[in-house]
Amino acid sequence: MPNIVYVLTNPAMPGIVKIGLTQRNDVQPRMAELFSTGVPLPFECTIARQLEGIEASQVENALHIAFGPNRVHPYREFFQIESEQVEAVLQVMPGVDVTPGVIEQTAALQPEDSQAAEEFKRNQIRANETDFLRALNESARAVYEKVLELGMRNGMGVYWGRSGFSLRLNSNGEKVTVCTGYPPAKYNQDIYTDFKMLRRKTNVPEEVIESLRSDALSTGLFVPIGGIGELACRTEHSLDESQLATLIGWLESVIIAIRGDGQTTVTSNQS
Repeated sequence: MPNIVYVLTNPAMPGIVKIGLTQRNDVQPRMAELFSTGVPLPFECTIARQLEGIEASQVENALHIAFGPNRVHPYREFFQIESEQVEAVLQVMPGVDVTPGVIEQTAALQPEDSQAAEEFKRNQIRANETDFLRALNESARAVYEKVLELGMRNGMGVYWGRSGFSLRLNSNGEKVTVCTGYPPAKYNQDIYTDFKMLRRKTNVPEEVIESLRSDALSTGLFVPIGGIGELACRTEHSLDESQLATLIGWLESVIIAIRGDGQTTVTSNQS
């Protein structure tokens, strides 16, 4: 019997995630049920994991307890946290990632529902390059200018969220994040990797991903964050020209790995 724990977000509920479980074969029927007349926009699944050797109900309950201080309502499964916080825990649980892709999730919706969600996202207040760079200290600004230049040079999409941005490529119809960046007010203006997205949305071999991670650590510019295998490049201290060239070179190696996975085209600036 399927044993799936999932995390859902909703464009109409920024900063809120739903942590639940389903015993169906996949999470999309549950998402359809939750999109009732009282919910203005459809839910989006950021992660769904079919667990092995442990009951989904146990994991769901543990997550609800762990994030209890951030629970919006004591009798509802909604929490005021970032989805990445829950994803970090689920990624290390024994099991299989069964997160439906963006294309699958969109295909399951009525066209008008998908269009409404996209229109809503486009109308939200987002960060922009000018304000983002202005918020950084001098050393971080020099780094991010080079990172954004890298994105432009490689025809990448720069997706601006409510605070930071992500550099994305479109590989085989999936938007794949190469890195994300945040201002000082959030995550200390660091640059973050996204290996979990490489695993979920591309066919880049695991040994290549591990090699990329090892290479990043060997530069001395990245440090591990948490227990999920992701890395952060600290930018609060100045990088000299050699270090900056090393960082950009490593990011280019990630781009090459993604492009080697299949046809790659430019991603639009909106998600």
